[in-house]
Amino acid sequence: MTERDTLPGVIFDIDGVLMDSNPAHLESWRILGKEDGFDFTPRLFQETFGQRSDAILANHWGRPLTDGEVQKMAERKETIYREMAEENFPAMPGAVDFVRGLARRGFPLSVGSSGPAVNVDFVVARLGILPCLKGVVSGTDVPQAKPAPDIFLACARKMGLPPNRCVAIDDSASGVAAARAAGMKIVGFFSGGHEPEEYDGVDLLVDSFDDLSAERILALF
Repeated sequence: MTERDTLPGVIFDIDGVLMDSNPAHLESWRILGKEDGFDFTPRLFQETFGQRSDAILANHWGRPLTDGEVQKMAERKETIYREMAEENFPAMPGAVDFVRGLARRGFPLSVGSSGPAVNVDFVVARLGILPCLKGVVSGTDVPQAKPAPDIFLACARKMGLPPNRCVAIDDSASGVAAARAAGMKIVGFFSGGHEPEEYDGVDLLVDSFDDLSAERILALF
């Protein structure tokens, strides 16, 4: 049995991990809110970060919305976000090199994000990491997005591994909760706009890819 046969799977969140997209997401929410007369505050952004857009609209908007309004407004929000990201695509420093380095070593890799498939595919394509991945799972692909474990469990299946042989790298409280519910190791990626208590119970906490290595991931197991 070679090292490749025993390597754990690594699952990457997108927003705040592979891409420094938090400012663009906040601004797109604020623009949508302004269009509808609702003040989408930074505090609400922090509280709902990592959740699917339709869930945020259905549960946290300033007025009751019909299902049709939720769908239309979620699509509008993500269109604004992609337009902003297209103009200024802020890949997280070191992210692409780290993913490619793990792939060369033989780690099974996947991406798991609560974002809609169109956003996830857009980011993966722009980063150029699709050939490194065993699978890509978006919030569109599962019944429940984070903090439910569905996304991470789907990633494990795509990598052909049991959940306890996987580590999830996520920056949000909902992502940490999802990884915990999935029974995985958790690397908390401490990016901007979050509080330290969101990472309670993680197995490893880092604030950049300079702090992370294949050896540190292996040491979790």
